[in-house]
Formats: sequence, C-alpha cells, structure tokens
Amino acid sequence: MNPNVIYLTVVILFMVALLVIGMLISRGVKNQKDWMVAGKSLGMLPMAGTYFATIVSAASIVSYMGYYYLKGWPGVWNCAGTFLTSFLACLWFAKRLRKAGCDTLPEYIASRYGKQLAMPASVLILVCTIALLAAQVTGGIVVLQSFVDWNNVTCCIVLLVVFLAFTAMGGMKAVAWTDTICSFVIIIGVWVMAVEFLGEIGGFTAMNEQVAAINPGFVEAFSVEIPPLTALSWVVTWGICNFGAPQFIARFFSAESPEIASRSQGLTGIGLLLFYIPLSIIGIGGMLLVPGIENQDQVFTTLVTTKLSPIMGAVLFAAVVAAIISTADSLLLLAASTFSNDIYAKIKPNVSDTQLLKVSRIATVIIGIGGVSLTFFLNEAIQFIQARAVTLMGAAMAILTMVGVVWKGANRTGAAASMIAGFITACIWYALGQPGGVMAALPAVIVAFVVLIVVSKVTAPPPAEVVEKFFPEEVKGK
Repeated sequence: MNPNVIYLTVVILFMVALLVIGMLISRGVKNQKDWMVAGKSLGMLPMAGTYFATIVSAASIVSYMGYYYLKGWPGVWNCAGTFLTSFLACLWFAKRLRKAGCDTLPEYIASRYGKQLAMPASVLILVCTIALLAAQVTGGIVVLQSFVDWNNVTCCIVLLVVFLAFTAMGGMKAVAWTDTICSFVIIIGVWVMAVEFLGEIGGFTAMNEQVAAINPGFVEAFSVEIPPLTALSWVVTWGICNFGAPQFIARFFSAESPEIASRSQGLTGIGLLLFYIPLSIIGIGGMLLVPGIENQDQVFTTLVTTKLSPIMGAVLFAAVVAAIISTADSLLLLAASTFSNDIYAKIKPNVSDTQLLKVSRIATVIIGIGGVSLTFFLNEAIQFIQARAVTLMGAAMAILTMVGVVWKGANRTGAAASMIAGFITACIWYALGQPGGVMAALPAVIVAFVVLIVVSKVTAPPPAEVVEKFFPEEVKGK
C-alpha cells in the first residue's frame, strides 16, 4: 500500500476518534463557565494533560526538531524554560493563581490591579493568540503536504474545520480530555522514532561521537551561535513569559482545587522530560541519518518519510497532528473566551449567560478564520512566530501575574507602567534585530520587573480590599 494512504488513513481515524470523545464530553456543557473553565472541575490527570499538550505545539515537534538538527545540543536550551515554568508553578504560582478565583487572565489583572488594565490586556491577548494560531496552521500545512497533494488553501480549510469542530462543541472540558489523549500519543510517537534512530546509529554514545566529528560545538553546552546570554534569553522566553500567556494560565483557573493546580504541574514536568529527551535525540541523530536538510520546518517530515516504516511514520504524523490540534483548540478557546468574557461582556454587562455562550462560539469561528488568513503573510520558522507572540504577551503581563500573587505592594500605577515599559522594550529589541542573539524576552522582563517594583514603591499602596483578597494570611496575621 502507498505510504501516503497509510499516513492519511491513520491521521483521519485518530481525528475521528478524538472528535467522538469530544462530542460525548460536550454533552455536559450547560453554561459559559462550563465551556470556558470546565466548571473549575479538572482533576490532576486532565490538568497535566491539557497543560502539556498546549505547550507541545507545532513549534515543539516540527520546528524544535529542526532547530536541534541545525544547532546540535546547544539548541536544547530553547526548551529549558518550559521546565522552569512547571517548576515555578508547582512550587508557588499555580496554587495562588487558582485561589484568586478568576476565570481568565484579564479578569485576574482587573481584580488585582484595576479594571482599567483589563481591556488593553484583552486586546493584546486577542491579537497575539491569532498569531499563535497561525503558527499552528503553518505547522499543519507542512505536515499535510508531506503526504497529500493539496495546496495551501485546501490545507487551511481542512485545518480550520478540524480546529473549530474540536473547540466549539465542548469548550475547556472537551479540550482538556482530548488534550490528555493527545499527550500520550505524542510521547509514544517521539519515543518510537528516537529508539528507531538510536538503533540505526549504534546508540547514544555513538551518536554524540559522530556528531562531534561533524562539528565539536554541536556536543557542547553552548556554541558560537548559542552563547550563554542567548541560552538564558531562551529560558526566559518560555520560563517567565509563559506566565503572561493566558492559554497556560487558564489551565490553573480550571483546576478542581488550588492543590490540584499545583500538583498537576509536577506531573506536567515529568511529561515534558519524557517528550524533550527523545525529541532532541531525533533532531540531533537526524543530521547523521539524513544530512543536508536546510529548511528548519522541513526536518520532521523529511525524517519521518525517509527513515521510518509507513506504520511508524503514521504514528508520528498522528502525534504531530495531536500536538497541533491540542494547541489550536486551546488557543481558539482562549481567544473566544477573552472576546466574550473580557471584551463583549464588559461592553454589554447585562448579557445573559446563554447569549454569552453563543457569542463565544461565533467568536471561535471568526477568530479561526483570522488565524488561517494570517498564515499567508508569515514566512518565519514556526518556533520564532510562536516566540514573538508569547514574548509580547509575557513582556506586558508575565511580571504582573507572578509578582501580583507574591508581593502585596504591587499596585495599579506600577502595573500600568510595567505593562507599557515591558511591551515597548520588547518591540524596540525586535526592531533592533535582537542584538547579540539575545531574545527580546530577557531585556523586556527585566525592565518590566524593575519598573513594577520602583513605581509601586514610590506611589500609593494598593487598596486594602485587594490586599485582603490576595493575601488573606498576612491580613489575618496582623
């Protein structure tokens, strides 16, 4: 049988199975809160599964694999920040954010710092989320065109229908459980490919020896292209800026309890480790097995179609489709929730819950079309599209999110100044071409943090009711 037929058949069967599961779960969606945050009912497994699958996107499989192929072991710094996010969330932030009792990141910002900051945050989230969705569509096109003879427009239409179907029917609860299934498929898929590659190369040690013969810098911690400052800026991009990316923060708000929100991050960290180890082996081993690939986003599909059996290749394509679907449906859910809950409901405060749910589903369709349309104007590697969007949101909101639950002195004036300073710093750094190879997240986060602390210190403290809500233990201690 033609390998392309096997690839397509397995991918379709997998998507149909996920769709059926989502439809069954969606029968429990009765109101806006069910749709937006799963009625705050997610246990540890779906919490860990949906967070993992949202992080592991088209960029993670398609683009990161190519990055490791081109950069060697120093390239692995680009995923270190995801471990930092889970570590910090597990120890401090997830539990505290869940205790805030909010449904969305703009709602948290409004509650902690004032309603005036919520609307600009919502608009920024909406714009950046559409860009993130476009990155998923771009990854989907790369994968589909490796085994079907469709043009970009046809691929976009197919992907849009799939994304909308998974998101609009069941909201967060359906997304969380289908994400959890996707997580297992993703991890199994990359391990299948990694074991196959190591077997052909002769083992892990042999792989490193042969890679070192090509370029000794490929087996060092840092390289000329990725010096320590560049590595640190990668860590900050995903490790700190993820706290300003509401597709991740929304998972904490959906947890059954603050304790579940915290403990699930420990499980997520294990899952990420089980994913990135084989992914890096595939990318670095791939430069030995199929040398000469120049396009970063073509490495994954080239390795799958040339080095794996059709069945194993089908498992891998199902894994990457799982990653794309899981991230895309999370982004669509986030964007629609942001528009309905944080923009539309503020403009029309008396809207009924039924109307708000309808608005959310309509917004899902419109935003999906916007993300697909933007795909035709992007020409960067997928990971850099994603990094820019997360950096811009993180530059404006990550420090507010993190500091807001650990320091009672952070106030509205400091938060407003921090948002503006962080965002502008990121924009200027991008305009300068990211001097020295340092990602914009590093200077932006530093500036945002310093401005928040300094301005909050020299202006009036936050209202007593805000301090009492977010730091009840300290208030009672007095």
